[in-house]
Amino acid sequence: MSVGKFLLVALRPADGAGQAEYQDFLDSTGLEPSQLDLFTIDAVGAKLPDLTSYDGVFVGGSPFNVTDLEHSGLQKYSHDVLYDVLRSPVPALLICYGASYTAFTSGGLVNLRHGEVAGSTRVELTEAATQDPIASVLPPAFYALTGHKESVAELPNHATLLATGPTCPVQMYSIGSNNWVTQFHPEMNANGLLRRMSFYTDVGYFDPEEVDAIRLKVSDVNLQAVASIIPRFMHVCTHAANPSMLMVQ
Repeated sequence: MSVGKFLLVALRPADGAGQAEYQDFLDSTGLEPSQLDLFTIDAVGAKLPDLTSYDGVFVGGSPFNVTDLEHSGLQKYSHDVLYDVLRSPVPALLICYGASYTAFTSGGLVNLRHGEVAGSTRVELTEAATQDPIASVLPPAFYALTGHKESVAELPNHATLLATGPTCPVQMYSIGSNNWVTQFHPEMNANGLLRRMSFYTDVGYFDPEEVDAIRLKVSDVNLQAVASIIPRFMHVCTHAANPSMLMVQ
């Protein structure tokens, strides 16, 4: 298939966690740096590239929470950028914070009731997933890596729930004709999760004394199914000009 050209919109600092995230996307997509541009929202006014230059857009996670009582100027500006991503004709896959923001800005409800400690989570597909061009290639249940304080409590009316789970009711959904959202992290393997955790030791995603236990647990998790989401998204993106390729296969 055509590999295409993709953009990662990053809401983390360019060094440290941001660079680790970019490497996770390079690894999970199989792309070269020349095929995956990185746009970091590191300042108010940072200019989003022309999205029509890309076959698809990834939006990474963020240290922000939409449930925070006050939003900084940078968080508000990040929301403006994500608003433009959601309304672009270019397909987008928004991960973790994207689940909260997309619901928040589209009429849904986000709260702290179903946060998940950093580690693995069970994901279960809904009936609607069988008709989705991305979710339909997944098994009925699989495991993914996660870690978040807030989650979607109620989806917007025009969103479609694609996956749920016993510890987080909204794990994956679609909204509009070309936006997909996951609460979990399909771009990460076990090493990626542990590397990401090293940047957020004392901010409430996990108990620092439990790192060794988390390491042991995630090292045994089968991530083959969840790892297929990003390649499938890329396939849909590169065949978007041909509507028949977007049908469930």
